[in-house]
Amino acid sequence: MLKDLKVDVGQRFKQFRVDRKKAQHIMAKELEVHQSTITNIEHGTTFPKINYLQYFYEKYGLNINWLITGEGEMYMKGHPAATQANIIKMPPVEYGDPRFDSYNELMTLMNVPAVEQVMMAKLQEVKILFKDVVAEFMNKQDEVKKDKEKRVAKAKVKK
Repeated sequence: MLKDLKVDVGQRFKQFRVDRKKAQHIMAKELEVHQSTITNIEHGTTFPKINYLQYFYEKYGLNINWLITGEGEMYMKGHPAATQANIIKMPPVEYGDPRFDSYNELMTLMNVPAVEQVMMAKLQEVKILFKDVVAEFMNKQDEVKKDKEKRVAKAKVKK
């Protein structure tokens, strides 16, 4: 039972690390430990130490309950670092673009924690309401990406 728990926690820990797009050695460097420590946690050999959990909660908003039990979301809702993981990237807007002032105002407002939380909540509502439209858009984006990759591959073959 304890071994199963260690393995489950290790798998979720790895899922968290991958979600943060961090290699084992980078995460080990953050914690000031050897890479083998991260490997041992991910393989279920050891549990992560409490100070590691505290660090990941404070820096990234990791939901410790999720890590231990698998219940809930990976990140704590409302935690400033957790919302950073889900930020929608705005397209670049350069000075002179008519959207420049509006863009700057929105970005400034997003730095106010209460506004950021409301905006994220509203975006989640929109995502749910328009799930079919979002799914169709994402599928089209995937198709465009695949077509582009095919064209690049063909161009390389021709050379």
